[in-house]
Amino acid sequence: MQKRYLIPLGAATLVLVAIAIAVLATGDRGVSQAAPGVRAVPALAGKLGDVASVSVVHNGSTVTLLRDGDSWLVAEKGNYPANAAKISQVVLAMADLELVEPKTRKPDLYSRLQVEDPGKGKSSAVAIKDKSGADLAELIVGKRRYDRLGEGDDGVYVRKPGDPQAWLARGTLHSSGEVSSWLERRILDIAENRIAKVVLTQADGTKLVISRSAPDAKFAVEDAPADAKFKSETTTAGPAMALETLDLDDVKPAAELPVPDKDVVSAAFTTFDGLTVDVRLIDRDKTSWVALSAAGTGATEAEAKKIGEKVSRWTYAIPSYKANLIKTKLTDLLEPAKGS
Repeated sequence: MQKRYLIPLGAATLVLVAIAIAVLATGDRGVSQAAPGVRAVPALAGKLGDVASVSVVHNGSTVTLLRDGDSWLVAEKGNYPANAAKISQVVLAMADLELVEPKTRKPDLYSRLQVEDPGKGKSSAVAIKDKSGADLAELIVGKRRYDRLGEGDDGVYVRKPGDPQAWLARGTLHSSGEVSSWLERRILDIAENRIAKVVLTQADGTKLVISRSAPDAKFAVEDAPADAKFKSETTTAGPAMALETLDLDDVKPAAELPVPDKDVVSAAFTTFDGLTVDVRLIDRDKTSWVALSAAGTGATEAEAKKIGEKVSRWTYAIPSYKANLIKTKLTDLLEPAKGS
């Protein structure tokens, strides 16, 4: 009889020991759970209309997001437009965080939950202020705890600055300290089916022109050699897709990184309805940067003006696959010569 219960009893003992170790490690002894519904920053929900700035400090990097009417700007990028929807999501998520369970109060254990003081680990410090610069909310945001049961009950570890008590809070809060992640990334979105003609010019003046007579026609290379054998229709049409869902990887004020008018790779995209977008491209430190301008006639005059107002003050870093479309040469479209 005694032998029959030996293994279950041993297993139970191990479980209890593990629980005791976990409690000791997180420093929960003598601290009760938070009352249901207690917010991590209770005053924020009633002052959402007063929010004027949000700053995030992470791993030595600071992002400062400034409210400008209904828009948001990224201060570290020359006040370039920010992703307003993402900022709104962060502010609302912070207001909704509910304290669930107290965790450690010991600074030497903060790293396990990533709630160290800013600059000392993987934590993020989020501060929300009003127009006068007064604090509406401050929180150190740590590691996310995923809901393993699929019930949408994710959590995140948090701590208030100056307060030793760390908490598990219910909710999610994505607080990236990478400046580019807060930018409004879409530059242009001119669908390929609008493009009638693309003129690509290399820095040495060599030109490649592809065009078509109608939106449902196939692109062809103008003045192509009679014996030219092209890889495919898709490859030939590729450059016409350069402005479709064109997103930035980074951005700088044009005054900080000007792109010359000459001796650079350039492209001109013309649509069937009269819009022309000009692109000038330079490479710096293994990154392709572009400056853009637009002109339009008739129905596209207003569109061109809107594009110009958006892009004229900026130089954009774009993904390499988009840059390669702009850099396309005739040889890139041709089948390799036999034996090469």
